[in-house]
Amino acid sequence: MPVWPGTAMTNGGRTGPLPPPRPRGTDDADIVALAESLLGAPAHILPPMGKVSSATVLLRRHIRTASDAVRVAAAELLPRDDPRRVAAEKAVDEGLHRVERVGPGDGLRSAFGYARSLAQSARELRGHLQKLALIAEAERGKKR
Repeated sequence: MPVWPGTAMTNGGRTGPLPPPRPRGTDDADIVALAESLLGAPAHILPPMGKVSSATVLLRRHIRTASDAVRVAAAELLPRDDPRRVAAEKAVDEGLHRVERVGPGDGLRSAFGYARSLAQSARELRGHLQKLALIAEAERGKKR
Protein backbone atom coordinates (compact mmCIF):
# COMPACT_ATOMS: atom_id res chain seq x y z
CA MET A 1 0.00 0.00 0.00
CA PRO A 2 1.32 3.49 -0.74
CA VAL A 3 2.35 5.82 2.01
CA TRP A 4 0.37 9.05 1.96
CA PRO A 5 2.63 12.08 1.52
CA GLY A 6 3.59 13.76 4.74
CA THR A 7 1.87 11.28 7.02
CA ALA A 8 4.01 8.12 6.89
CA MET A 9 0.70 6.26 7.18
CA THR A 10 -0.79 3.84 4.71
CA ASN A 11 -4.37 4.83 5.50
CA GLY A 12 -4.17 8.55 4.71
CA GLY A 13 -4.17 9.48 8.40
CA ARG A 14 -7.62 8.02 8.99
CA THR A 15 -8.22 6.54 12.41
CA GLY A 16 -10.99 4.17 13.24
CA PRO A 17 -13.03 1.89 11.01
CA LEU A 18 -13.86 2.67 7.41
CA PRO A 19 -17.28 4.15 6.75
CA PRO A 20 -19.94 1.67 5.62
CA PRO A 21 -20.51 1.37 1.88
CA ARG A 22 -23.27 3.48 0.43
CA PRO A 23 -26.55 1.62 0.02
CA ARG A 24 -27.72 0.84 -3.48
CA GLY A 25 -30.69 2.73 -4.85
CA THR A 26 -29.53 6.18 -3.80
CA ASP A 27 -27.94 7.00 -7.15
CA ASP A 28 -31.08 8.61 -8.55
CA ALA A 29 -31.55 10.76 -5.45
CA ASP A 30 -27.89 11.74 -5.56
CA ILE A 31 -28.12 12.72 -9.22
CA VAL A 32 -31.27 14.75 -8.59
CA ALA A 33 -29.58 16.57 -5.73
CA LEU A 34 -26.47 17.15 -7.82
CA ALA A 35 -28.48 18.48 -10.76
CA GLU A 36 -30.54 20.77 -8.55
CA SER A 37 -27.44 22.11 -6.82
CA LEU A 38 -25.79 22.89 -10.16
CA LEU A 39 -28.89 24.49 -11.63
CA GLY A 40 -29.67 26.40 -8.45
CA ALA A 41 -26.15 27.75 -8.01
CA PRO A 42 -25.52 31.34 -9.03
CA ALA A 43 -23.73 31.47 -12.37
CA HIS A 44 -21.31 34.19 -11.25
CA ILE A 45 -19.89 32.16 -8.33
CA LEU A 46 -17.90 29.26 -9.71
CA PRO A 47 -17.34 26.07 -7.71
CA PRO A 48 -13.89 24.44 -7.56
CA MET A 49 -12.78 22.64 -10.71
CA GLY A 50 -12.67 19.29 -8.91
CA LYS A 51 -16.35 19.48 -8.04
CA VAL A 52 -17.27 20.51 -11.57
CA SER A 53 -15.29 17.70 -13.18
CA SER A 54 -16.64 15.04 -10.79
CA ALA A 55 -20.19 16.29 -11.36
CA THR A 56 -19.58 16.10 -15.10
CA VAL A 57 -18.46 12.48 -14.88
CA LEU A 58 -21.46 11.48 -12.76
CA LEU A 59 -23.94 13.31 -14.97
CA ARG A 60 -22.50 11.82 -18.17
CA ARG A 61 -22.83 8.32 -16.74
CA HIS A 62 -26.37 8.99 -15.55
CA ILE A 63 -27.46 10.43 -18.89
CA ARG A 64 -26.16 7.38 -20.76
CA THR A 65 -28.10 4.96 -18.54
CA ALA A 66 -31.23 7.12 -18.33
CA SER A 67 -31.24 7.58 -22.11
CA ASP A 68 -31.36 3.84 -22.63
CA ALA A 69 -34.18 3.48 -20.11
CA VAL A 70 -36.23 6.30 -21.65
CA ARG A 71 -35.74 5.02 -25.20
CA VAL A 72 -36.78 1.45 -24.30
CA ALA A 73 -39.77 2.52 -22.20
CA ALA A 74 -41.03 4.94 -24.86
CA ALA A 75 -40.72 2.29 -27.57
CA GLU A 76 -42.61 -0.27 -25.47
CA LEU A 77 -45.40 2.00 -24.26
CA LEU A 78 -46.13 4.53 -26.99
CA PRO A 79 -46.81 4.34 -30.72
CA ARG A 80 -44.18 5.78 -33.04
CA ASP A 81 -46.15 8.95 -33.91
CA ASP A 82 -47.20 9.78 -30.33
CA PRO A 83 -46.00 13.30 -29.38
CA ARG A 84 -44.87 12.08 -25.96
CA ARG A 85 -42.62 9.48 -27.58
CA VAL A 86 -41.24 12.04 -30.01
CA ALA A 87 -40.47 14.42 -27.12
CA ALA A 88 -38.81 11.63 -25.12
CA GLU A 89 -36.67 10.57 -28.09
CA LYS A 90 -35.63 14.19 -28.71
CA ALA A 91 -34.59 14.51 -25.08
CA VAL A 92 -32.57 11.30 -25.39
CA ASP A 93 -30.89 12.51 -28.57
CA GLU A 94 -30.07 15.88 -27.04
CA GLY A 95 -28.68 14.35 -23.86
CA LEU A 96 -26.51 11.90 -25.76
CA HIS A 97 -25.34 14.68 -28.07
CA ARG A 98 -24.19 16.70 -25.06
CA VAL A 99 -22.45 13.68 -23.56
CA GLU A 100 -20.73 12.39 -26.69
CA ARG A 101 -20.11 15.39 -28.91
CA VAL A 102 -19.89 18.43 -26.66
CA GLY A 103 -17.17 18.91 -24.08
CA PRO A 104 -16.39 21.12 -21.12
CA GLY A 105 -14.20 23.44 -23.16
CA ASP A 106 -11.29 25.42 -21.75
CA GLY A 107 -11.53 26.98 -18.32
CA LEU A 108 -13.69 26.76 -15.27
CA ARG A 109 -16.53 28.96 -16.53
CA SER A 110 -16.95 26.83 -19.64
CA ALA A 111 -16.76 23.58 -17.65
CA PHE A 112 -19.37 24.88 -15.20
CA GLY A 113 -21.69 25.84 -18.06
CA TYR A 114 -21.24 22.39 -19.57
CA ALA A 115 -22.01 20.70 -16.23
CA ARG A 116 -25.15 22.82 -15.94
CA SER A 117 -26.26 21.78 -19.42
CA LEU A 118 -25.74 18.14 -18.45
CA ALA A 119 -27.81 18.75 -15.31
CA GLN A 120 -30.62 20.15 -17.47
CA SER A 121 -30.52 17.07 -19.68
CA ALA A 122 -30.55 14.79 -16.63
CA ARG A 123 -33.54 16.65 -15.21
CA GLU A 124 -35.41 16.41 -18.50
CA LEU A 125 -34.72 12.69 -18.87
CA ARG A 126 -35.88 12.10 -15.31
CA GLY A 127 -39.14 13.90 -16.11
CA HIS A 128 -39.68 11.68 -19.13
CA LEU A 129 -38.97 8.58 -17.05
CA GLN A 130 -41.56 9.68 -14.51
CA LYS A 131 -44.15 10.32 -17.23
CA LEU A 132 -43.46 6.95 -18.82
CA ALA A 133 -43.79 5.25 -15.43
CA LEU A 134 -47.23 6.85 -15.03
CA ILE A 135 -48.21 5.65 -18.49
CA ALA A 136 -47.04 2.12 -17.65
CA GLU A 137 -49.03 2.20 -14.42
CA ALA A 138 -52.15 3.34 -16.28
CA GLU A 139 -51.66 0.53 -18.80
CA ARG A 140 -51.42 -2.01 -16.00
CA GLY A 141 -54.59 -0.59 -14.48
CA LYS A 142 -56.47 -1.04 -17.77
CA LYS A 143 -55.43 -4.68 -18.02
CA ARG A 144 -56.90 -5.53 -14.62
